[in-house]
Amino acid sequence: MKTSKQINSVQFLFIIFQTQVGVGILSLPKTLYSTAGKDGWIAIIFAGIGFQIVIFVLYFLSKRFSNLSLYEYAPKIMGRLIGTMISIGYILFAGLTAILVLQLFQISINTWILPRTPSIVILSLLSISGAYLVSGRVKVLGRFNQFVTILVVPLIVMILVALKYSDIRYILPIGEHGLRPIIKATPEGFFSMIGFEMALFVFPYLQKKGKEALVSLTLSNVAVTCFYCLITLATYVYFSPKQFETIQDPTVYMLKGISFLIIDRIDLLFLSIWTVSVLTSFGSYLYISSEGIKTLTKRKRAMWPIIITTFLILTISLFPHDMFTIETLSNFHATASYFFVFGLPLLLLIISSIRKTELKDKPQ
Repeated sequence: MKTSKQINSVQFLFIIFQTQVGVGILSLPKTLYSTAGKDGWIAIIFAGIGFQIVIFVLYFLSKRFSNLSLYEYAPKIMGRLIGTMISIGYILFAGLTAILVLQLFQISINTWILPRTPSIVILSLLSISGAYLVSGRVKVLGRFNQFVTILVVPLIVMILVALKYSDIRYILPIGEHGLRPIIKATPEGFFSMIGFEMALFVFPYLQKKGKEALVSLTLSNVAVTCFYCLITLATYVYFSPKQFETIQDPTVYMLKGISFLIIDRIDLLFLSIWTVSVLTSFGSYLYISSEGIKTLTKRKRAMWPIIITTFLILTISLFPHDMFTIETLSNFHATASYFFVFGLPLLLLIISSIRKTELKDKPQ
């Protein structure tokens, strides 16, 4: 593999990080609060600990076939027929994730920034931008994600400014309702933080595939866990329990009440930067889906799989949808996440370990 197509450990870190950070920033605090109350922020920490186990599974599986993506080594492990079915499953899962990202993005933009703008305009702009980003292959994706991650800093600054108006008594006493609600809410944090499965498809392009890759995955997990925990905890100490029960997107509501000397609507600045994070997350799942089609059709250099995948995702996203439809899709996606993010990679790792003599990857 030519060096020009490879990514370094830092770019790998930011690809995973930006895949994880997406739409969940706005709604996650409310979702966790509905299950665990004011202790919902602890569920994010539990989710981060659980994700570390997932990281080890993904790392050891990818390292075993270091020059191949999942689409290429699944048939080696499970046989051609079952391996192809697994590949199709990941293509559909990534496509569903991209559809949910688009629909949630469109609802948020129509609600907070552009209420009269047609959905087709909002969704088309994000879809075209994502397709253009993915067309540059992994190297461009890594460089872009590395560059735009600096935009996370202003987001953190805005959150920290909001803490000026907080009251820590809103989250006291910690653990008032026991451990059970926190554990029950942990899967909600898990679903909002998924993105590590991207490693299964970009690992072959890593320059160094040893401990550096594992460190990058771990650092991404720590960074995302801390970032989401900060946002959730900030909203919990900003709003009283009664206020929290009446709002849907607490992160935006919190920032809407704050202004700087020359910026009156800080929430619009936050949403503008957040749009970039949504783009990188959408682009990652568009990459997974289109790469699967390229591999199955054996046309890795063609642009038409990206175009067709983008068109299908955009078309389905334009179907009439409301929060009930999105909630139904989200519940189905949450169930599928258990299988595609953790269950199936673990199964592949176990089977490949048992049949290590026959399936040991040969260096290219």
